Amino acid sequence: MQQLTKELWQEGKIKIIFSTVGTILYLFYILTGNFSRIIKLPFFPRTISLIEVGILAFVIIFFVYELTLLKKNKNLLKKVSLSNLDSVEVLLSLMLFSILVNYLIYKFNILPLLYYLRFFSLVYFAFIIYLFLNFKRNINKIEWFYTQIGLLLCIIGWIIYFIEPDTERLNKFFQQQGIYLNLDPHKFRLIGNIFDPNFFGNLLVMFISITMISFLRQSLHDKKGLIQKIILLVFFNVTLLKTISRSSILGLFLVVFFNTALIGSWSFAKKKIEIFKKLILVDSILLFTTLLDKDFYKIFERIKSIPVDNSAQARVQSWSSAKHYIGMSPVKLLIGDGYGFLNIKYGLQFIGFDSSFLNLILYCGLVGTAFFLSMVV
Repeated sequence: MQQLTKELWQEGKIKIIFSTVGTILYLFYILTGNFSRIIKLPFFPRTISLIEVGILAFVIIFFVYELTLLKKNKNLLKKVSLSNLDSVEVLLSLMLFSILVNYLIYKFNILPLLYYLRFFSLVYFAFIIYLFLNFKRNINKIEWFYTQIGLLLCIIGWIIYFIEPDTERLNKFFQQQGIYLNLDPHKFRLIGNIFDPNFFGNLLVMFISITMISFLRQSLHDKKGLIQKIILLVFFNVTLLKTISRSSILGLFLVVFFNTALIGSWSFAKKKIEIFKKLILVDSILLFTTLLDKDFYKIFERIKSIPVDNSAQARVQSWSSAKHYIGMSPVKLLIGDGYGFLNIKYGLQFIGFDSSFLNLILYCGLVGTAFFLSMVV
C-alpha cells in the first residue's frame, strides 16, 4: 500500500484535502484525549470516542478511495512484490484476517469488534499520517512534531491539575451532567487529558526519549537550540514526576540506563567525545531534576510499598492471568489467541489485561508482535 500510495497519489486538491483532514484528526485525537468520550454516541459504548469514530470513518474512506484508484491502474499490482511490503502492512493484514476468522468462529459481538477495529484504524491512521507528512525522510521533522505535541499535552495536563486535581470530584461533576466516566480515584496527581496518571506518565517518557535523542543530535555550538532542549527536558521531567507514577519513573530509568549504556559505549568506540559529553549532560539534567523534586520521593515510597499495595497486587494478578492464556499452547504463543474475542471464547468478564505488551502478545502472538515492534523501531 505504501508503494502504491506514492505512485497513485498526485499533487492536487484531493491529496491536500486528505492530508489536511487526516492531520487535524490526528492532532485532535492526541490533544483531546478522553475529553472526547464525554460526548455519548448512539450505537457506540462510551469507551469509543467521537474522534475515534471519525478516524475509523476516515480510514474506510481512504481505503475505498485507494481501491478505486487501484482499479483504474491495475498494472500497478504487477509491480508489487513481497519485498515491497512494510512491516505495518503485514501487521494490518494479519489483524484484518483475524477479525474475519473470529467473526466466523465466535459470531458478531459489537464491543470486542469495536475495540479491535479501533486498534486497527489507529495503527493504519498513524501509518497514513507518516505517508502524508513524509516523516521518514526528515528526522528533524519527527522530533519537532512530537516535542511540540508533548509540550501541548503537558500544558493541558497542568491546566487540568490546577482546575481540579481530584478525580473523584471530577467524576461527581460529570455525573451531575449525566456523564459517567468512572475514573480511578487519584488526588493531586497529574492525570493529563488521558485522565490516567500512569498512561500519561508513560507518554511523557516517550517525549523525554525523543527530546534526549534530539539533544544528542544538536551541535554544542548551537547554544540557543541546546538551551531550548534543556528547558523541554526539565519541563517534561517535572510533569512526569507530578503524575507520581511508579511505572513511568521506572520506564524513564530503563530508557536512561539503556540510552547511556548503548550510546556511551558507541561514542567511546567511535571516539565521539562531543556526543559523550552531551550524554553526561542529559543524564545530569534528568538526575538533578528528579532528586530536587519532592514528588520523586513520593514515587519512591510507592515503589517500596509494592509488596503490600493492593493496586500493584491486582496488576501482578492480571499479568499472571495473561501469561496463563499466552502459555496455553506453543501454537497460540506463536500466532495469538482470541484476537479481541478472548472474553467471548473463555467467558471472561473483561476485554484485556493491565499490560498493552501482554495484550499484544496474547492477541497477535509472537509473529504479530515482531511485526509491530519492527514498525515501532
